[in-house]
Amino acid sequence: MFDRDKWIEILTTMVHNPLRTILTSISVIVGIFILVILLGLGQGLQNGAYESMQDDAANSIWINRSRTSLPYQGYQSNRSIQYRNDDREEVVASDDKITTSSSRLQFWGTQMKWGKEAANFTVRSVHPGHQEVERTVLSSGRYINQRDVDEARKVAVIGQTIIEDLFGDVEPLGELIEVMGVKFKVVGTFNDPNSRWENRILYTPITTGQKLFNGGGDGIDMFIISTGESSFEESFAMEDNIDSYLRSKHKVHPDDPRGIDVRNVNEEFQTIQNVFLGINVFIYGIGILTMLIGIIGVSLIMSIVVKERTKEIGVRKALGATPWSIVSLILQESIFTTLIAGLIGLLIGVGILQVLAHFIEHEFFKSPRVNVRAILTAIGLIVFFGGIAGLIPAIRAVMIKPVEALRDE
Repeated sequence: MFDRDKWIEILTTMVHNPLRTILTSISVIVGIFILVILLGLGQGLQNGAYESMQDDAANSIWINRSRTSLPYQGYQSNRSIQYRNDDREEVVASDDKITTSSSRLQFWGTQMKWGKEAANFTVRSVHPGHQEVERTVLSSGRYINQRDVDEARKVAVIGQTIIEDLFGDVEPLGELIEVMGVKFKVVGTFNDPNSRWENRILYTPITTGQKLFNGGGDGIDMFIISTGESSFEESFAMEDNIDSYLRSKHKVHPDDPRGIDVRNVNEEFQTIQNVFLGINVFIYGIGILTMLIGIIGVSLIMSIVVKERTKEIGVRKALGATPWSIVSLILQESIFTTLIAGLIGLLIGVGILQVLAHFIEHEFFKSPRVNVRAILTAIGLIVFFGGIAGLIPAIRAVMIKPVEALRDE
């Protein structure tokens, strides 16, 4: 039940004792502020890391070309491993958990022209499944399809940077863009906000790239497979099987660390999750320490408060005040002060995070925010223990007899 007179007395006491109120509040404000800042910065790093990984499907394995570092079965070291179409096809056929895949053939610094405009970009020849494993989001038109691959069509899907540099304000869909002297029809456009590099890519069907720019051969630079709904353990087994198969086929030493380069994005994603789990544990550990400091500060100040009000407590008891009315008065003051201080620390921390977000926004640091539920829980705990901090000395004081309390110096 709301007791107006009691709250007026509490507020009056706080106003008339500003130093005591500030000292009680400051440790709580600082503790919550530090916790908010640490959680916000940690979340910003986590957001940046996860967004950078969104460029590639987390459930994928990437098989890159490499060079051997050990001689094996008559072959010298430093031998370049060349993958071909059948490498991807055989790997895909060996495991029914592979839901989609794509080869990749790249040509760097390729001159592209449209009208009077010309610039150098990268051509990337792929299968239709590349859209899923690369997580390419189209802005308009369509992606490479299977018919494009089967017929080696001269079609292209271009990134936002190519559009801006060559086409300007002209709608590129349906236009012909010249790539190394060959005309390609633009059938789709995309924009990757997480990677400026990706926006400099022109996609063509894998067969078209091999036929026009690779001398008609079937060589590829790399290939990518999706692990679908496979668990982490299943993806690791899949990675080992691919590595073993390619080492056997291309005569690469089993212990060669460089000969076959198989990159499991599932593993990288799990590693990042574990890293941020450790960071969060560290942050919450620091948070708990700052909360303990705040609670200790409240406890010390409330002990002094009760000591100062011993005579007052004696007078109240002599006039018939019950022990609980005295304890509740001190308890409410402790809880109210701690709650207001916690909310002030929260507001200051969130405000500073909002300011920092405008100055340190980066592709690896994005949208620093705090888990409001966690912060409110922390404030609740501080209020709870702050109440206990005031309760213990208050109970000790009301146990003193009125005559002894009135004699207290």
